[in-house]
Amino acid sequence: MTPLWRLPFDAVERPLSALSESWVQSDTFMDATAVAFRVQRRLSRAVQPYIGQWLNLWGIPSRSDAVLISNQVASLERQLRELRQELRGVESEPEGGRGNGAVAQQPVRSTGRA
Repeated sequence: MTPLWRLPFDAVERPLSALSESWVQSDTFMDATAVAFRVQRRLSRAVQPYIGQWLNLWGIPSRSDAVLISNQVASLERQLRELRQELRGVESEPEGGRGNGAVAQQPVRSTGRA
C-alpha cells in the first residue's frame, strides 16, 4: 500500500526527473559544465595566493603550508624506510663480515629541501 503523501510527490517528481535527465545528457549541458569547470579552476588559481596571504596574516596555515609539510613528512618517511632497509642489511650480514659488528657511517642523502 502506497502512503498518501507519495501520490502527489510521484505526480510531480516523475515528469521533472525525466526532463532533468534529458537535460543532463545533452551536449549543451556538457559544454556548460566544462566551461564552468575551467572558469572555476582559473579563478581558484588567481585568488589562491591572496587567500594564502590573508590566512598567513591571521596565523592560519594555508594550502601551500599544508603541501610543504606533507612533502617534508614524505621525505622523512622515505629516509626512514631507507635507513630501515640498510639496518636490515647490516643485521643479516654474518658477524665476521664487519669486524666488530659496528654499523658503518654513511652520509645521509639530502632531498635538497629545508
